[in-house]
Amino acid sequence: KQWYQRRVAITAGEDNESETCFYHSGSPIFHEGYKYWSCCQKKTTDFDVFLKQEGCTDGNHLWGDPSSKKEAKCRYDWHQTGDTVSFTVYVKNVKPDLSTVICNPVKLELEIRFGENEVFNFKGVLNGIIVPEKSHVGFFKTKVEVSMRKAEFFGWNKLTVD
Repeated sequence: KQWYQRRVAITAGEDNESETCFYHSGSPIFHEGYKYWSCCQKKTTDFDVFLKQEGCTDGNHLWGDPSSKKEAKCRYDWHQTGDTVSFTVYVKNVKPDLSTVICNPVKLELEIRFGENEVFNFKGVLNGIIVPEKSHVGFFKTKVEVSMRKAEFFGWNKLTVD
């Protein structure tokens, strides 16, 4: 078995089955000569020092190759109130640590990982403007719900611009 976390691989063995895994949950950033991780912001100009930075997040080992994923279709729906729009994906056995939800004022992107290397993807340009700082995501037993705060108080006739 191989363990993958941010493209680092080690071989499974008796001695590392129960060890805590320390890794960087963010993305590497290379900007104006500095190298750092978006999750912990320890900046350096030396690439070797950057590569040797200890992880800032702990978790369990992820056995298997996450790049070997099976695209899946899931049922989803949306509803709205006066000041919020909610997007719900109905899925069981979600892996929140491996899932990604990205939104900006006009766009929503989801990559929800669940089950045995299954993944549900959604990308769309929203039909209105939202306030990402006042929006949140909930991972529940049978669904993932993205609740987005509207920037303007008016009804949307559909979730995305098609």
